[in-house]
Amino acid sequence: MSDPPSVKPNTKAKKAKKDATKKDSRSSAPKPPPEIKLSFSEQLGSDLANGLVQDPYSLKESLNLIDRVTFVKLPSPNITNPITAPTDASIEQELTDLSQEPSLLTDDCGSTDTSASSDVVQHHPKTKIREIFDLNDFTALASLQELIGLYGRVSHMGVLDPSYTFYITKDRTAALYYKAKNKIAVVGGDPLCPPSLFPKILTEFEKFRKKAGLGIAFMGAGETFVEYIRTQKWTTMCFATERVLNPMTNPVLHGSAGKSITRTSRNLLDPKKEGLTLKVYTPLLGKSPALQQQLVNVYEEWRDHRNDSKLPQAYITVYDPFAMPELMTYIYTADRAGTPNGFAALRILGCNKGYHLDPYVASPGAPKGISELLLFGAMALLNTAQISYLSLGYEPLDDLGEIHGMPKSLKSMSRKVHKMIFQGLHVAGKKDFHDKFHPDEAQSSMLYLVFPPGIPGLRHMQGVVHVANIKMREAIFKGAKVKGEEKKSAEAEREKVEGRPGGLLATSERLFSKSRERLHVSALVTPRKSQEV
Repeated sequence: MSDPPSVKPNTKAKKAKKDATKKDSRSSAPKPPPEIKLSFSEQLGSDLANGLVQDPYSLKESLNLIDRVTFVKLPSPNITNPITAPTDASIEQELTDLSQEPSLLTDDCGSTDTSASSDVVQHHPKTKIREIFDLNDFTALASLQELIGLYGRVSHMGVLDPSYTFYITKDRTAALYYKAKNKIAVVGGDPLCPPSLFPKILTEFEKFRKKAGLGIAFMGAGETFVEYIRTQKWTTMCFATERVLNPMTNPVLHGSAGKSITRTSRNLLDPKKEGLTLKVYTPLLGKSPALQQQLVNVYEEWRDHRNDSKLPQAYITVYDPFAMPELMTYIYTADRAGTPNGFAALRILGCNKGYHLDPYVASPGAPKGISELLLFGAMALLNTAQISYLSLGYEPLDDLGEIHGMPKSLKSMSRKVHKMIFQGLHVAGKKDFHDKFHPDEAQSSMLYLVFPPGIPGLRHMQGVVHVANIKMREAIFKGAKVKGEEKKSAEAEREKVEGRPGGLLATSERLFSKSRERLHVSALVTPRKSQEV
């Protein structure tokens, strides 16, 4: 009996079923997320932020309990990484450097390393260096740094200027800093304290300055302090504005404006072109005296070049960039050899929950566009850190804003003199540079000059312009020359249109106006004895 014929399986059907099963398994498997491509500004900000991330294993040798506990709590504390803690030699060097720093502190008892009655309290390398310190010096300095960190504003940029002196109350709850000129203590910005302590610091400082024979004026006061001081009938003049960038929304950073700035920044960092590198440094993650000296050299070279250029130096602060490293972060550019050729400093503004960028400069002869790159990089870093406030500093107004506490006739005269000074300073270029980066007008604020009740005396005005580094005589007469040329041009145009000369009356009016301005200018630029304090 023969076997029944065997039925061959449908191989094609099996293969099709197998392929369908594979296809279903592939479709059900999760797809890897697409790789996110960062924009130029995002990548730049991320790279700079990575430079501020501390290696946790570098905490192994720290004696700070917070650092040590952080290290012990790491998942694998036995892993050994290179230690970046300072050596005994570097600690000894830092102590040596600290002992050479002159004290800038004055408490309400009047203790200071120079005579309080001197006209100008200067602290510079030629000053005799103190060798004796006590615990009060260190507690005062710690309190001062805390107050600056909490209440610092853009007008407190002078805290890094060694020519200023600090005053701090006995209970260490409030402070201010000032420079004495023409027997006037010109205070920078608002008092460093909460508004509730404004009366306290003013009262205590008044006792101190009266003993020293000093009057008082404020330069760069903010709107909060001005609101209070007007209730005390003090005189205020709006003379400048603070321009602020918002790194979270800035159109230049996000590519919708300022294409040339982004293009220049790319070219400077392109290895095939300029080949610069942009780096970040903070002494809190390990002090590098060699790098700090290189950055100081960049700053000093820039200052020397600017001084030689005969450009106006108004509102230029001379910094010791590393005087308060706890408040600072530094961004710098380096050439192909690794030598820094651009330098920017970011200072914490505790009152605004942001930063102030100043200075941001390049060495003479460095590639063009480094200042823009430093500013662009600072915005990128703050964007990564989700900080929305980057102050660009003072921007003087070409015309005085609101004036309170002064007769109408003197208001008019003050506006004319300010106009002449401003025209002689040629600072319009600063505004043009800021405008390229599209400041956030919603965050801008006004800055004020503040004087005691009544009409400001000549010494008050002279003290302020000296502290602002304005050469009064030079600026006023340059401004008067510019104004005269503008008037002459306008009159010539009018005569051309009307077809007749200005006449004797017009000439007489011009001569009378000039003589009146000269009389007022002469009173301002010629010191005169006064009994006001």
